[in-house]
Amino acid sequence: MSEALDRELAAFSYSIYHDLRAPLRAIDSFSEALEEEYADKLDEQGLDYLRRVRSAAARMEQLFAAFHKLSDVSRAELRQERVNLSEIAQSIAATLRESDPRRDVTFSIEPDLTAEGDPALLRVALEQLFENSWKFTSPHATASIRFGREEYDGQRVFVVCDDGAGFDPKYAPKLFGPFQRLHGAKEFEGVGMGLAIVRRILHRHGGSVWAAGEPEKGVSIYFTL
Repeated sequence: MSEALDRELAAFSYSIYHDLRAPLRAIDSFSEALEEEYADKLDEQGLDYLRRVRSAAARMEQLFAAFHKLSDVSRAELRQERVNLSEIAQSIAATLRESDPRRDVTFSIEPDLTAEGDPALLRVALEQLFENSWKFTSPHATASIRFGREEYDGQRVFVVCDDGAGFDPKYAPKLFGPFQRLHGAKEFEGVGMGLAIVRRILHRHGGSVWAAGEPEKGVSIYFTL
């Protein structure tokens, strides 16, 4: 049953991503042409409407791409090998630093953390977690992001934590659902798919994931493999 559902999800995702992208791009392209070539014939309200149309088209493109990525990680063939998660985390941290060298963010990554799994998919999961922490610490002048292992309810688990925006704990069960957002789009960009992708990857490895946090006190994402 699970394999059949995965195939159905993959087919649906393919249809959405490939069949609907063309009309979306046409909407954006013609809206851009109107904005550029007929700007002198439109008042400010008309131009604002066009900008909203283009923004909505871009948003829909992001949603389709995110759904397609979830489908990809759901059906990708799993490889099993010993993966150095610490090395992957260091690589991701370096990329994030390069993306905005002005930010004052301290990364603390415990060395030699390894697990059995698919190296490509585990990189995707860690990228999503680190990018979330990078994003949700961005309003703070200084920030810290940590990756390590901890004792949690008697078991050793991995954790990615930060001191960013956090969330109300009562919404924790919603965090890992597709397209779930606890912050407005004007506060933080994104479509709310990252943690759903993380959960899907970890579940495919027989693991689990959960979160703890408080508003403006950061987030800890715990996971097992």
